Amino acid sequence: MNIQLLHRVGASVAVVAAGFGLGACGSLLDVSFPGRIPAEDINKPALAPILARSVIGDLECAYNNYSAGNSAHSDEWESSNGNVPGSNWGERSISAGEDDYALGPCESSVSYFGMPGTLGTARYQSEDIFRKLSGWTDAEVPGRASLMAQVRAYGAYSYLLMGETFCQVSFDGAAPQPPAAALAKAEAQFAEAITLATTAGNADIVNLARVGLARTKMDLKKWAEAATAAALVPAGYNKNADRGTETDRRYNKFFVFFTDGGYFTVATALRTTTDPRYQVADAGHGAFTPTIRLWYTKKYPALSTPIRLASYREAQLILAEAKAQQNDVAGAMGILNGRRAELSLTPLVATTQAQAITAVIGERQAELAFEGGHRTNDLLRYGLPWKGANGSTKIANEFDGRPYGVTTCWPIPTKEVNGA
Repeated sequence: MNIQLLHRVGASVAVVAAGFGLGACGSLLDVSFPGRIPAEDINKPALAPILARSVIGDLECAYNNYSAGNSAHSDEWESSNGNVPGSNWGERSISAGEDDYALGPCESSVSYFGMPGTLGTARYQSEDIFRKLSGWTDAEVPGRASLMAQVRAYGAYSYLLMGETFCQVSFDGAAPQPPAAALAKAEAQFAEAITLATTAGNADIVNLARVGLARTKMDLKKWAEAATAAALVPAGYNKNADRGTETDRRYNKFFVFFTDGGYFTVATALRTTTDPRYQVADAGHGAFTPTIRLWYTKKYPALSTPIRLASYREAQLILAEAKAQQNDVAGAMGILNGRRAELSLTPLVATTQAQAITAVIGERQAELAFEGGHRTNDLLRYGLPWKGANGSTKIANEFDGRPYGVTTCWPIPTKEVNGA
């Protein structure tokens, strides 16, 4: 696959307005969408359902890139390709000046895992379309409260993801702020989404926002509040980010670059696990670099395989972590071992708070493997050693000998700082 960076400029008006980067700077990323409407119709209330659906599409696009890029960056994979910047994604070598990171769109034929542009687009569109919905009436837009809840919940996820793994954030041209500023936005918007969705009777969005709120509270170390939100998520709840085969914008990037392309191979430490949640397998042949054996996860067997966005399983892990952090060791371990019993796995034993927290992080690694940027978030939250960072003595890719870089959290792009 030939990956090259193309700066795409829409030739006509898309279903949603032009994309914006992390700081809502239009020059960072201009997005073309396959569905187009006349510019004069963009503010018509009759289009509200389409506009609200476009917010979902933008977040799912960004989440696809974010999930795959963070997974490669974490200790779940090693680079098994010699391309640049492809190899850099798995070797902590993506810098603030890397265009594929800063400007990369969703299209698999154009970019690997661009994050600031795609997340910024999702963030901006959610804010813009929520304002439109707020300005219309229930008479003009049937089901308006439900659409507003949907837009708020998906928009909140864009803030949450930036708040978890970005070093700094900047919105609408403002000065850079700590990532907690994005988490504060997510916290408020998830809460608003729950209120709107409850009023509208939209249980799906209520639970999506509950998981997002619990995750945000966890990141902010508001343990009692995280536990309260997580405990409300019903058993069996699951929400996926949709993928498809209509266009390469919709392709699952785990399948494109990991399973099929072999650009990354599962880290050696995960290859011997008997935990069925990893779904790790030997491909039986070489990776993109033929001398490196390809190992992959069977979670994503096709271009159209969705990526889990929120679930009861995640909520239960947040609840367990909150209990452990509040020194309810028995409560935390009860949740973890209840799930392990379902999978016929040996129960874990912990008698101290520290042991319980370690057990929770291990179960998060297994349950949430290869999805959602969860592992990178945990590595950063707890300062865990990986790929030469945080005290890790493994300073180079064991397969090609290239030394790891210095990137841990994701930097604000150089072009963003320079106003490019």
